[in-house]
Order: sequence, then C-alpha cells, then structure tokens
Amino acid sequence: MLRSYLCNPDGAIECGLSVDRFRSALNSKESLLWVDIEDPQDEEIELLLEVFELHPLTVEDCIMPNVRPKLVDFERYLFIIMQGLARTDGKLKTAELDICLGGNFLITIRSERIKSVDDDCAKVERKSPIFKRGADFLFYSIADSLIDSYFPIIEELEIRVDELGTRLMSDSARETLQELMAVYSELVLLRRALAPHREILSRINRDELPFIKPANKVYFRDMYDHLLRMSELVDSGREVTTMSLEAYATIVSNRLNEIMKTMTALATLALPLVIVTGVFGMNFGEHPELGPRWIYHLLSVLFVGSIPVMAYFFRKFKWL
Repeated sequence: MLRSYLCNPDGAIECGLSVDRFRSALNSKESLLWVDIEDPQDEEIELLLEVFELHPLTVEDCIMPNVRPKLVDFERYLFIIMQGLARTDGKLKTAELDICLGGNFLITIRSERIKSVDDDCAKVERKSPIFKRGADFLFYSIADSLIDSYFPIIEELEIRVDELGTRLMSDSARETLQELMAVYSELVLLRRALAPHREILSRINRDELPFIKPANKVYFRDMYDHLLRMSELVDSGREVTTMSLEAYATIVSNRLNEIMKTMTALATLALPLVIVTGVFGMNFGEHPELGPRWIYHLLSVLFVGSIPVMAYFFRKFKWL
C-alpha cells in the first residue's frame, strides 16, 4: 500500500499523487514530498529505483529484514533504519522502519503496520504544521513518535519486574520464575533495540550530515536525551531482575542446605540404633550378652536415651 503527500510552496497539501506528479515534485526544491509504503510490491520497488533513483543496496535493505538499526550517508539522501516495538499476542516484537531522507523528499518503508507512522500520516492529512517545516523535521516527528512508543512498554516491564521480584521472595513457584525470565528476555530485546538508536542520534548531533538543518538539531538532541533515559530504565530493570534471580538461587540453595542438614542429623541420631541392632542381629551361635533378661531392658533404655543426648549436643554446637 502506498500513501503520498505533497506540501506545495504555497502551503497547500495534496494526497494520492501520480507517478508523473512525483517527478515534478522532486524537481521542485520548494516542495516537500512524503511517500509512505507498507509491504512494498514490485510496482513500489520499481518506483523507488526509477523515479527516486535510490541505490540498489538501499532497496535491498528495504526489502530484506535487517537485524540492527543504522544510518548510511548516500550522495542524494540519508538512509536510516529504525525499529518500533509492539506487543502482539502477548509477545514483544520489533517492526522495522526504513527511511530515506532527501532535501525535498522523505520515504518511509515498512513491511507491517506501525502505529506511530499511521498517526503521523493522520496528522498530515489534518494539515498539521509538521509537514511544512522541512523534510528533516518531518523525519524527526516520525522518529520521535517511534521512540516514544517505547515508554509505555518500559513502564509496563518496570511494574512487572517489581511485582515478580516481590512475589519470588514469598512464593518461589516455577511459574513466577518463568515469568521473570520472560521479562528479562524482553528487557534484553529492548536494550538491543535502544543501543543502535543512540548511535544514530549521536551521529546526527555530532556530524555535519546533509539534509539535517543545524537549527533542527536541538530536536534530535532532545530525542537523544529520551533514549538515554529509556536506556537507564532498561538497565535498571535488568539489574533488579538479575538480583532477584540471584536471590532466588540463594534461597533455593539455603533451603536445600537446611534439608540436607536435617536429614543428616536424623540419620546420625539413628546411627547407634543401626550399629547395635546390626551387631545383635548377626547370626552367631551364641550371644553371651543375652543371658540375663535385664540386658534387653538396659539396651532398650540406651537406645532411647542416646537420641535426646545426641540431640542436646547437636543443639549446643548449633548443628541442628
């Protein structure tokens, strides 16, 4: 699906342009053309190659999924790959957004629906002023909406980390541990997505890139600050999750040690009984000790009496 918007020098906005109108708009330095392509087909790919004259490597990156966001400086445009986040069927997934930023045009390409881009399309259709401040400001608006969509997910994960960490201390059930591990995996995914975005914005703020007006760099610096804050929140969540998992492992280890100590003490308490009964249970022809009847009663008293005596000494030396 292709959507197109053109801001003319007089401020009028056109929608749904033809291919010939694309060519004339690209030749006008005072106009601003935005083309948004969702799930590009052969016709859109040919349009990118023939009309916009994008580099074949750029088109290849737009078609094939990329793992890492990046920024590449071509002669006629900047090529930026960014990632949005969305929760689908309870799972956190990334959605790639490819952006080509030129002097008087902006192209956004995505393989699936991205809410932040759809929201900016709706703003332009309502004649929002963001479309009249240049291609770089339009790029900032789209990128800022994309990055801001991370905040609700990070806040949700923060709440879940605190809740699961507290629950794990009181109820170390396997389900709680699995939920905490799932949250940890999502935090790792967030960290992998945020780190390369910081590199992109750092380069925009640091280098003199074409098609980025110096007056608009203040907006990108603000977005960079947002990314730093989100990265700190994600790192804090990972640390809390790691500490909770380590505390859980310590609790389980201590519980196992207590169980083994109790079982060892019980086995030791029963040891005299095992030895004496083993000796008297041997198949000898005669047992001289069993002559008088009081021997049986004496041994029974020794059996029973040895248990509290040993328990007393275990308590005294804090072995039990």
